[in-house]
Amino acid sequence: MTKVIQSFNIDLSNAAAAGATRQFQVAGDNGAIFSLEIKNEDGHYYNFTTKLFAATKHTLKNKKLVNGVYSGSISFPKVTDNDQYDIYLWASLANDTVHAKYSEVRFGDGSLDINSSTGSGSSLLQKVIYQYTDVTVTLSAIAPQTNRATTDFTSMVVSTDTIIAGRGNNISKQAFSIGVTVAAAKAVKINRQPTVSDLTAYTTAIFGDAVKIDGENIWAGTARNTDTVDGAVSSVTKVVMDTNVATKMKVGDRVTGTGISSSTIITVVALNPDGDNVKEFSVSAAVSISDGVTLTFTPPYYYRYNVAAASSLHKLASGMIYVDSDWPAVDRTTIASYKDTSTYTTQVYSEDGDLIETENTVTNISVPALDPLGYKPTVVNGLITKQLGNITFSSQIINDVDDTNAKLFYAYGTEAIKTIHNAEIKLTDLKVELTAPTTTTTEATSAHATIAVADREGVINNVSTVSGIGIDSSVTDPTLTTGGGLDGAGDWIMNAVQSLESGITLTVGGTSRVATITGNIEILNVDDTSFTLYFDVEKFLSTS
Repeated sequence: MTKVIQSFNIDLSNAAAAGATRQFQVAGDNGAIFSLEIKNEDGHYYNFTTKLFAATKHTLKNKKLVNGVYSGSISFPKVTDNDQYDIYLWASLANDTVHAKYSEVRFGDGSLDINSSTGSGSSLLQKVIYQYTDVTVTLSAIAPQTNRATTDFTSMVVSTDTIIAGRGNNISKQAFSIGVTVAAAKAVKINRQPTVSDLTAYTTAIFGDAVKIDGENIWAGTARNTDTVDGAVSSVTKVVMDTNVATKMKVGDRVTGTGISSSTIITVVALNPDGDNVKEFSVSAAVSISDGVTLTFTPPYYYRYNVAAASSLHKLASGMIYVDSDWPAVDRTTIASYKDTSTYTTQVYSEDGDLIETENTVTNISVPALDPLGYKPTVVNGLITKQLGNITFSSQIINDVDDTNAKLFYAYGTEAIKTIHNAEIKLTDLKVELTAPTTTTTEATSAHATIAVADREGVINNVSTVSGIGIDSSVTDPTLTTGGGLDGAGDWIMNAVQSLESGITLTVGGTSRVATITGNIEILNVDDTSFTLYFDVEKFLSTS
């Protein structure tokens, strides 16, 4: 009578670099016969007796299920590089043993998911276990707004904290500490304590072409520049301007001005089309324009872009914030769906003769935030590594972003970050504290609001307070009104007169150059690669 192997049970999750011992169980009909072989990526075989991998081939051969089960264990060694273990379970056809009926599962790219598939259509059932080196989780701080060419946290220095763990494993609760130091002539104050929603991580994507949504007005954005025509033209496609056109326009910009109908879309086709005049450009249709007319050049703005062939959208999610340091004028927009609707009113008479108006909304077009467009993902070792498609934003973005530079997409909060790093993160006991700056007086002061000190760093005018021996007790910790935003020796001016000796130590309150963020972190299912988590300091700190 044919005997059936019903299942092969073993933890198929990624093994830690430190090694692991995993129990396995072959279950099925009593008396079923099987053989088991395990081979690593180096072509070495697992010896079930020595519990080691060696070049000599070894097989757990012709084992019988007793009471419907056979149990054993496999010891995976410590590794210094990534490894792969192919597991081969043969049903002994010679002993009238077969596997359960085959049920196939495939990944999104169409490739076979052998670990999720069950049974077999032959004598062989195959599984795979991956073993990876440890990953490093770095805790840091960031100021995304500064990446848009602002100066609030320019030159900020961050001291990070790191945690090392095995891929796919958990990190139990651990304390962390992150130091943030601003430039010598700057200072920070605490606006509020940090929260989980201040935690961020970012991924990148490279834009391909802009994709126009039906009915979208791509010319509603801010104009790029203006310039005046140098010499009248009549029914021609080339126009000469007063200045170098490369500084005023780009190919694809719309051209408007007196002489060009507002209902006509005229765009820039080429700059210096003949290669002999940097002040000349060509347009998409013949125009007639008088000398001295001011022309306006407006770039197209789009809600939707596709990702370049070298990029991917698989780690993006709706709600992520787009930040482009190349185009700081682009306000923070988010990945979001697009919907164009129309509203109309209908009128009907009720049974008693009253006229009832009803407002109705019709969706003209709806576009998802992320659209794979039917493209199959690329799957490596069971993980999606690439997915092409379109990205849609909450507001239109200038088409100049259509280039080869990677764009940053920030996810805030632990749930959003999971999309990027596939890890569940828990934060507790978050806190930020300032390291109080100290300095000394360099000369005596008698009943005067101006005080000479050895160092003025870490101060914000009308925010920082000062304490120390000799400070007028009638004004508790007086406020500094002048001297903030400076470094080195010099004068402070307070909001109350003071009489102080030279060499007195003064302590600044409320502001500092140094802020320390602390808390506890727990991570479930550490990602397959090292990654960094950031606290967005612009959310809870501000600078002078």
